[in-house]
Amino acid sequence: MVASDIYKIAKALSKEEFIKLSDMLRSDVNKSALKLKKNSVLPDFTKEDGLRYLLENHIRKN
Repeated sequence: MVASDIYKIAKALSKEEFIKLSDMLRSDVNKSALKLKKNSVLPDFTKEDGLRYLLENHIRKN
């Protein structure tokens, strides 16, 4: 099935039935909440570390 087909069918429902359907879908989405990947923790950088990185990698010597 394609979402656009389901959308057309849902739009044909009465207002009360559409509200019931949206509540059911919302509850299903809440039950199966998306699990996000945890980002790796970066080490603490000092200002000197940041300046050194910028000087070495982004500012070119003439």
